[in-house]
Amino acid sequence: MALRADVSSEQECRKAVAETVRRFGGVDGLIHMAALHSTKTWAEADAVEFNRIMAVNVTGAFLIAKAAAEAMKPAGRGAIVFASSTVMNSGGVGGHGRGGPAYATSKAAIIGLTRSLAKSLAPHGIRVNAVSPGSTDTAMTADYSDAARRQLAERVPLGRIGRPEEIAAVACFLAGDGASYMVGDVVNVNGGGNFS
Repeated sequence: MALRADVSSEQECRKAVAETVRRFGGVDGLIHMAALHSTKTWAEADAVEFNRIMAVNVTGAFLIAKAAAEAMKPAGRGAIVFASSTVMNSGGVGGHGRGGPAYATSKAAIIGLTRSLAKSLAPHGIRVNAVSPGSTDTAMTADYSDAARRQLAERVPLGRIGRPEEIAAVACFLAGDGASYMVGDVVNVNGGGNFS
């Protein structure tokens, strides 16, 4: 079932979860990957840009997770998986082909949100974890130049950027029974880019 929603709206998040429960009888898991990208440098970014990125990337993650967790709580089980980014490890300066401070800050905030909700929801049988992808071939990076893509690939021991299905596979693992003893963890999925 395809639904379109603005995750920065609490009402739309609740409506999407309610429609899911109506159609399928409940919610077992949430893999939340919605995000906006920002390549603006510190000099280019302003409060409007920061607030726009935070509203979708951070507040949106909280709102959809809260709506899903409320639906999971009666069953006493469930899993929530967020998406951070390895840009939060190195810091983002922005510019073409690079996440800027607003994006990097939003993805760092996801780590705090993951760990806070993990502690809050674990007593209800709901596990919360996150993936932290490196550069991935998605619509978010579609406008990167060939030179920017080469530079990204050169920083990764595997010599390439990731494919969406590689990130999705780890997110699905975290949402599944194989990760039943993982809570508050952040899994890097970046071709070894965290130590290159």
